[in-house]
Amino acid sequence: MRLRHILILLVALLLTLGFASIGLAGNEPGIRINGILRQVEPPPQIVAGRTMVPIRFVIEDEAFKGQVYWDGNLRKVAMDCRGQYIEFFIGDNKARVDGQVKYFDTPPYIYQDRTYIPLRFLAENLGASVGWKAQEREVIIDFNYQPEVFAYYYYTRGTELQDNLHLFTDIAFRWFATNAKGELFYEYQDDYDKILQTVRKQGIRTHASVVLMGKEPLHQLLSNQKSRKLLIGNLLDEVKKNGYDGVNIDFELMGYQDANRFTSFLRDLKTALGPDKTLSVAVFARTGKETWPTPYQYKEIGQIADRVVVMTYDYSYTTSKPGPVAPLWWVREVKDYMVKNMPREKILLGIPTYGYNWSPGNKTLTVTAAKLAEIENRYTVQKFFDTASMSPYYIYYDENGDRHEIWLENEQSLNEKWKVAVENRLGGISFWRIGNGFNDLYRVLDKNLNK
Repeated sequence: MRLRHILILLVALLLTLGFASIGLAGNEPGIRINGILRQVEPPPQIVAGRTMVPIRFVIEDEAFKGQVYWDGNLRKVAMDCRGQYIEFFIGDNKARVDGQVKYFDTPPYIYQDRTYIPLRFLAENLGASVGWKAQEREVIIDFNYQPEVFAYYYYTRGTELQDNLHLFTDIAFRWFATNAKGELFYEYQDDYDKILQTVRKQGIRTHASVVLMGKEPLHQLLSNQKSRKLLIGNLLDEVKKNGYDGVNIDFELMGYQDANRFTSFLRDLKTALGPDKTLSVAVFARTGKETWPTPYQYKEIGQIADRVVVMTYDYSYTTSKPGPVAPLWWVREVKDYMVKNMPREKILLGIPTYGYNWSPGNKTLTVTAAKLAEIENRYTVQKFFDTASMSPYYIYYDENGDRHEIWLENEQSLNEKWKVAVENRLGGISFWRIGNGFNDLYRVLDKNLNK
């Protein structure tokens, strides 16, 4: 049996026997449900990092409105709450939710004749999103869960942005780039003011997104305190001047030797931004099974940033053969790893709205809707669907007889990824990018957000 499980069972045993000497007193967290701070008596307790609440709270609080039943022979607590039937067992870290067995960290226990159950597990299985505000020491529960849709905007023609404004909660404008010196400049020309005004009229939050790629320039920037301070100052000036709601950092292809420096930079940036401005950070996807070292310290980044954009795409981009951009099984494994390393309410699951066209020699070109339409008009294209990865793919031969393989996403595959985010109560989704011309994701959002 693992040490953590032994410790949890020991704590549960001590509480059951009535020992109060394990340091729970004076450590009670607050509980805020749908924005209102609750009074809980007897107070909640924190055990093994989890907030535990007395059964009485579930019966009396208007948000739960639960009916509770006790079976002394089985040492079972059953409750009928918000349309769900949940059974807990004292000292056991598994429960039955409408007959389905589910596992959690800290088992229910009895303390001073009161039965305590894990609050997060209960609330999430009743459809709520659950967060933790460390500074206030408050559990934040929201039964009106609405996943965020955090879209990246890169220069584009056409009406894709305007046509879908009703679907976005946040837009990160990838207008900005930096360099090894920490200078900030516009990467390309756009109608900045007009676009920002249009977006803000819809109540969409705006983020200044800055990019820097490459091991050497990132090392030079992050290892030079003067350059880091200059970039932070430039970002603060941009936020203040143009009224952004936050900053999005997209630093890619860093050396793993700069992991500590990157985390330190993010901490300094968040401190400078303050609590009223959002810091979001894009990170590469990881399952924990990889052997390559990473420059992203996921746990620390999850503590510092307000939102973490997990780039769950380009799975096959650097492989030796064509394959899915974001196979569903891999997306699920990445989700599992990220949830273990950072608060789920901060995670934005990255979704691709593009594809890749593989040609002989495993050369790849990005596929947008316009490029795909051109290929379909010019060649005979066969369409397939790979059920193992839940991904569509196309095959065609060009005028030279060369075989091409296109892997991309469609409404079916994107809907499955949306379900991963929603069913696991993540903060929401992010996608790259507005302007690729595919409407499949917008159809998914329309159907799911307007239920």
